[in-house]
Amino acid sequence: MFNMMPKFGICYIELGVIIQLTHDITIFFGETMSIFILRDNVLATAKKVEIKRERDLEDWLENSPMALVENEFILWIDRQPRAQDEEGTIFPDLLGVDSEGNLVIVEFKRGRTPRTVVAQLLEYAAWAGKLPDSEIHQIAETYFDTRDGYQGKTFSDVFMEVFDMPETDELPSFNNVLRLFIVAEDIPSRISQVCRFLRTSYKMDVSCIAVSKFHTESGEEIINMEIGVGDEDVATSKAQQHTSPPSRWTGDKPVKQVVWEAVQEFTDGSVGVEFEIKQILVLIRKDNPDFKRPTMDGVMIADTVNHPSRGYHQATEDRYWRVARGKYRLYDPAKDRVGSDGEAS
Repeated sequence: MFNMMPKFGICYIELGVIIQLTHDITIFFGETMSIFILRDNVLATAKKVEIKRERDLEDWLENSPMALVENEFILWIDRQPRAQDEEGTIFPDLLGVDSEGNLVIVEFKRGRTPRTVVAQLLEYAAWAGKLPDSEIHQIAETYFDTRDGYQGKTFSDVFMEVFDMPETDELPSFNNVLRLFIVAEDIPSRISQVCRFLRTSYKMDVSCIAVSKFHTESGEEIINMEIGVGDEDVATSKAQQHTSPPSRWTGDKPVKQVVWEAVQEFTDGSVGVEFEIKQILVLIRKDNPDFKRPTMDGVMIADTVNHPSRGYHQATEDRYWRVARGKYRLYDPAKDRVGSDGEAS
């Protein structure tokens, strides 16, 4: 028995960045999770190895903002911030925001996850849930000074740049919803059950992602990420649906196809018609009212030929052209050219 598509994805590490693999070159078989690389019609074995340091997990995800949630880009705004609660100082591993302004908190664990991780994550959530917009901006701007490409920029500028918002748009309201993640090598069923209960019964967006590392004989490092908890719907009332967390897409068609069909409808297939993401969302939501903006962020980045963040994706199709920040049209291979730096030439 074999499966070509795990619940989340198989990736490889290049210079500390997690890059998604195309599914046609990687296969894994059975419950033992043996992974094979297909080259020249020969299967080369990749052996499972231990992740030596928790810090490695943090580095990989921090350097790979597309890797935590499929088809989403997370803007990290701090790593192990010094957070004060009534008991003293706590240190969330990674803090970020998604394109709708929801805060994202990630806790990493190497090896078998201890039972205390849920309480630890809830402590972080209690702290983060009280953060006003001004403090979120301050935390982010201090962190940006340590990250290449972000130094000296305001939170507003970086947010609008990363999420490709037109300059005329306003920032979303922040911290309406907390998105909590446990990322670990081994997540016991008891922890998964508690997180699933919190998710389905108490409206908490909690996800558990199991990470495995593999080495090939040629020295490649491969990462498998599987969602243990997170596919379930978060319980929400009708009054809360407009601020509900972005759930993973569970429609019959892939997200790429849903977006592509909506763009084709909006442009009527013409490369001369420009569009914004929010206009495509309006079309998609006619038939899929629960479709969230973050769900299509990764698709637009991956399929836009000249998008500055396209390098985070290995598997891409040449479909769109970025005209200006937040504005797109269909890609025209006859006239659209990209330089070696990824910019239009």
